[in-house]
Amino acid sequence: MKRYIAVFAGLALSFAGGSSFAAQQVNIGLNDVIAAVEKSFKADSSGQLPIGDFTADFFQRTTLSKDRREMRGDGQVSVRLATANSPLMYRFQYYRPYQQEIVSDGDSLWIYHPENRQVILSNVSFIYNRPGFNPDRDGAVNFLQGLGRISKDFQISFAGGMHDAAGNYILELNPRRAMLNTRRILLVVSRDKVADYVALKNQPAGVPGSAPNRYVPPPPMPRPSFGAQAPFASPQPFGVPSSDLFPILSTTVEDQDDNSSTMEFGNIRIHTRIQQSDFSFLITPGVQVVKPSEQNQPR
Repeated sequence: MKRYIAVFAGLALSFAGGSSFAAQQVNIGLNDVIAAVEKSFKADSSGQLPIGDFTADFFQRTTLSKDRREMRGDGQVSVRLATANSPLMYRFQYYRPYQQEIVSDGDSLWIYHPENRQVILSNVSFIYNRPGFNPDRDGAVNFLQGLGRISKDFQISFAGGMHDAAGNYILELNPRRAMLNTRRILLVVSRDKVADYVALKNQPAGVPGSAPNRYVPPPPMPRPSFGAQAPFASPQPFGVPSSDLFPILSTTVEDQDDNSSTMEFGNIRIHTRIQQSDFSFLITPGVQVVKPSEQNQPR
């Protein structure tokens, strides 16, 4: 379960965003940066999410404070964000430093280690499907389920000197109530995407503007066979925008023991019509199933 917790913390997003108003001079405050993030992940009046699912290559860096050790990994990920009718679902395929697969359909969690032909099967319905759960109201239960309402779930301020070396905004998020293995979260938010948001917000009514182009969903993306190597020599390196709907450049999650996990994504594709079957793990003959003791499960 420790590997799962590290991944769960590292699942806090790190995306890239584009700009069409970057050259304009606008006055930007903390509330503008927060609103630019929430707008990209908040459901509209019909319950539709601007970003409902995504697939990406990922790079993860985890620092263990006690051992003063850094671990790095990479692979491919698919995520379907939670709605009022569906829980969060995800599939991580790690290629390095060793192969493993982490899959959840919102009810079950499978962690597969091919080197010893073993899969750890856990019940996670108490996280995603507990009675009365509402992802818009209970976003602090899981960061990915609450990106559209971070201002309600976190106390937010600018971190450090407000900007990074490139002028992007750095937000420090401190939970308003206790979160498992999360002391604070640092978000680096694209200055260009925030400028887009503020320019559109301040545009006089009835005046045509140069709004960013509407995103056109790509065709469905086939899931690679397990064990394939991710194409990290691709023309889309990490840190380069691949969907201008994402305002977040990077995220770092720190726990109560000062361990930290940073995850970066490349080749991001949204609305890829991921099949629900991709979020279930098929246990093949010869694979041992291990179920953690129920006494270790949160209540």
